[in-house]
Amino acid sequence: MLALLAVAGTAVLHGQTAGAAAPDLPPDIVAMLTNPAAWSGSVTLHGGAGYKDNLLLSRYAPEGSAFARAGVEAFLWRLPEGRTEAYAFLNAEDTRYRGGLEVDHETEAVAQAEWRYRIGEKLRFSLMGQGYWLDEVFDVSDTDILRTVALLQVTGVAAGPALRWDFAPQGWLETKGTAKRETFRDGSNNNHLYEGEVRLGWRPADRLEASLGEIWRERSFDHRQQYSAGGRPRPGTRLHIGEEETELSLTAKPGRAKHWKLVTRAGRLTYADNGSGYFNYREHKLAETAEWTAGDWLVRLEASARRLVYEVQTVGLGAAPPARLKESYATELRVERKLSARWTAYAEYTWERSRSNYTLAAYLMNEGLLGVQWSWEK
Repeated sequence: MLALLAVAGTAVLHGQTAGAAAPDLPPDIVAMLTNPAAWSGSVTLHGGAGYKDNLLLSRYAPEGSAFARAGVEAFLWRLPEGRTEAYAFLNAEDTRYRGGLEVDHETEAVAQAEWRYRIGEKLRFSLMGQGYWLDEVFDVSDTDILRTVALLQVTGVAAGPALRWDFAPQGWLETKGTAKRETFRDGSNNNHLYEGEVRLGWRPADRLEASLGEIWRERSFDHRQQYSAGGRPRPGTRLHIGEEETELSLTAKPGRAKHWKLVTRAGRLTYADNGSGYFNYREHKLAETAEWTAGDWLVRLEASARRLVYEVQTVGLGAAPPARLKESYATELRVERKLSARWTAYAEYTWERSRSNYTLAAYLMNEGLLGVQWSWEK
């Protein structure tokens, strides 16, 4: 229903009446759209139980455990009033492991709000603010000197503007700027991040959209040091990281029945430090999402693959040891069955595999989950 409101609300923002935008809307939705102070919102509560066979993402003697998981998703949207609109959402989830020895829980929470202002018919300015808290096991082998996984507590805040220009009926251009601050419980990876993005989009048809984005990131660490090409710290230095990423995205909804939604993302990234290049690597990645909906059923399959090649780091001994390599693969399957207007049952399966010629950075993980969710909308 929120998607329906968004479409009709956009029409109201452009100067059309709710009836003209969508003459078959239910009376309660028409009333919300014609009331300039109207709000729309939703709340979803979910809970379930499952099993994860590798809590610490370890290659040797993986630790498995049954778990219970619960979470909440809340969304609040102020319908368009004149040229402005706003929304906010909160996602929080907590997992408790029954048999975990080194890790007994994982928790994450994300809150975000955005205010939008339309300038004429083709320009839209927005301001975003975000906060998050993570208490999870992370694979930090990509960027950390230890080349391993870690249980980390991370607090972050981010904010920034964006400007979107709909320069043609089929085309749009968007620019974003974001400043972020991350702090870790032990303080070792505290950093400031600045990000800029330019994205060009094209909609040749209602069921097809493509976009090409270029993203730049600059990250400055408070305490981390540069490393020599041989892997030794350089006292008195501070580590800075520069990233440049290119991403191509394609979204398609094939078939007249609109049961399917397909999203493909492909990209490349260069990661470079301000020292010897010890942390430098090149990354290529590909991700695919296929979603099918019909009646009370929803099936979604997500798959991704990424390959990292390091420029300076090597593995093994000898006169010419090979460059360090890492490949990561992940698949997630979710099946939902709507039981009533508010209740839904779901099942999830997640598979992850990390391969590397540095053996400590390789692992295999499987997770299965059965649960139910309750939803409310206004």
